[in-house]
Amino acid sequence: MTEEKKLQRMIEKDLEEYERVWKQFSYDVDEMETLFRMLISHYIHKINGFAEDIEVICDYEKAGEKIEVYRKNISLLVERIKLFQQNGYKNEGLLELYLKQEKEKDMIAVETDFTAVRLNIGMMKEISPMEKEEIMEKLAMIEEICSLPLTRKKKWDKLREYIVWISGKDVKIAMKLLPLFLKIR
Repeated sequence: MTEEKKLQRMIEKDLEEYERVWKQFSYDVDEMETLFRMLISHYIHKINGFAEDIEVICDYEKAGEKIEVYRKNISLLVERIKLFQQNGYKNEGLLELYLKQEKEKDMIAVETDFTAVRLNIGMMKEISPMEKEEIMEKLAMIEEICSLPLTRKKKWDKLREYIVWISGKDVKIAMKLLPLFLKIR
């Protein structure tokens, strides 16, 4: 069997394992750590840029914080494995594919509304239920401020604390929330 065929088989097998673990154990820190380590060890030297931008996991973090970092990292790694597949199991042109996908994801939808953002955030796998709840609460507050019969300047002054809050969020979340601030009229 050729190296390429072995790699294709390993990817198929590992993606099946990812689906199984994610469905059954996505909040089990030990299972997610094992999955993360497996993916890293299998592809770090096979897929260009595979481990770029993954977050560091500290042994001193609480289990809940660790699991969120593992979930984000695993989602990123699986996304890169799938892009590698789409690229014909080749590294040539992979960076351009990464950049193209990131650009498409980060397109700011100025015509978005609060309901669409709520649905979009609700569908994100890599966000914990606790974080989703926090985001939904903040969205309700932001929407309320945007609908107040105040001048744009006064609305902006009330919304500043939420801009600071968003700056502490993951870029994927922030890019979904920021267009809502254009709703102040």
